[in-house]
Amino acid sequence: MQRREFLLLGALGLAGCAAPVKQETAAPAPTFSAAEREQITAWFTQARGRGPARERPAQQVKPGDTLQAGQRPNKLPVDLAAKLPMLPEPYTRLTLGADVILLNRETQRIVDVIPQVAY
Repeated sequence: MQRREFLLLGALGLAGCAAPVKQETAAPAPTFSAAEREQITAWFTQARGRGPARERPAQQVKPGDTLQAGQRPNKLPVDLAAKLPMLPEPYTRLTLGADVILLNRETQRIVDVIPQVAY
């Protein structure tokens, strides 16, 4: 067998052994479930009942928006956050004005919103 034929057969053999590359598909972003929406809305409704009603700012964001430099979301109240199921990394629930948002911390992208419920 000549050297050229040997190299060609070797190359073909190696090409046949290569495993196909598997592409990872990203898991879909979580959203607020109906139960979570109900629980969050009820908590803030009850909390407003404890004190004077405050004027709420207009809805600030919608799903798909990215947090801007001047926007400063706040953590959910600890007792409310404790009642909700854990979220996968890198997601977190926050309040932004009167809205409760579900945020991807890595991309700063808002994946879901419950508008006008926070006080």
